[in-house]
Amino acid sequence: MKYGQFSRKDNIINKILARLGILVTEKIIIKIDHHPDYRISQYRGEEETTYYFNNSWNFENKYSSVVNINVIDKYIFHYDNFKHLSSEYGISFLGYNECGFLQDVMEEHPDAFEEHSFGTETDNFTFNSLNIKTVDNLKHRVYYDGSFDGTSYEISPTDWGVYSILDVIAINIDIDEMPFYKSLLAESYLLLKEKKYKLSHFILYSAFENFINFELDAQDREDRLKDKLNELFCSKFPNLGIHQIYTSTVDLFDNYTIERNAIAHGRGRLDVNEQMVEKSFIFVLTLMSSYSLHSSKFEDLYTKIST
Repeated sequence: MKYGQFSRKDNIINKILARLGILVTEKIIIKIDHHPDYRISQYRGEEETTYYFNNSWNFENKYSSVVNINVIDKYIFHYDNFKHLSSEYGISFLGYNECGFLQDVMEEHPDAFEEHSFGTETDNFTFNSLNIKTVDNLKHRVYYDGSFDGTSYEISPTDWGVYSILDVIAINIDIDEMPFYKSLLAESYLLLKEKKYKLSHFILYSAFENFINFELDAQDREDRLKDKLNELFCSKFPNLGIHQIYTSTVDLFDNYTIERNAIAHGRGRLDVNEQMVEKSFIFVLTLMSSYSLHSSKFEDLYTKIST
C-alpha cells in the first residue's frame, strides 16, 4: 500500500482520531422524553389524538462534544420486558439504569429487541416519529422532536417507556486530560465539520507543532519544525531512510507550512476549502499515528487503526 491508497481509505480521518483516543464512534441507547409540547399540541384528556413533543438529552457526563448523531431505531419497553431480557440472556437487571442494561443486551445480542419489546405500539399508544433537530455543544444537549398517537394516560407512563438507539460520533469526554495537541486536534476537527476551514487548518498546524514539541520535549528550542520532526522520527526509527511512511510524506511538509503561513499572515487569495483541510488532516494524522503506533509501513498502520 502506498500513501495515495492509504489516504483514500474510507473514513481514514475518523479511524485515526478514534485510534488515538480523540474520537468516539458508537451506538448508544437513551430514554426519550415524549412529554408533549402544549404550545403546539392541545391537551385532549382521554380522547385519542396526535401529540407533538420537543425535548432534549443532556450528554454532559458522556461526551465533550457531539460531532454527529442519528436515530437508528426506537422501541417501547415495558418493565416486564426488562425482566424477560435479563432472564433470557443472563444479564443482571437491578430495576434501575434501564439504558445501561439495554446497552449491555444490545452489545451482546443485537437482535434481542425485535422479540423482547413492543416495537413502536402498545395499547392506545403509537410512537410515530423521532428526529434530531440540533446539537448544542456549549450546553451539552441534543435537541429532538417527534410525535405519538395516544391519550392522557400515555403521556407519563410509570411502567414503560420509549427508548432510541442512536449512532454517535463524538469527542472523548476525557479530552482535556490528554496531551494538549489532542485537544487542538479535536478543536480543529470540530471546526472542519462546522465548515470553518481557515481556522481548522490553522489550529491543525498548531496541533502538529505541539505534538512534535511534546514528544521531543523541545518546547523551548528555536529549531525549524521540520528539523524537529526529523529528529523525532530518528529517535524512534534510527534507520529512517527505509521508513516507508516518513519518506513518502515528509516532502509534503513544506507545502503544508506554506499554506499555514499564507492563512496566518493573510497573504494572497488562498482558497481554503474542505478538500484542502482534509488532505492536511490526513498528512498530519498519518505522521502522528505512525510515530505513536510505531508503524513504518502503510499496511501495518492501517491494520492498527482498523482494529
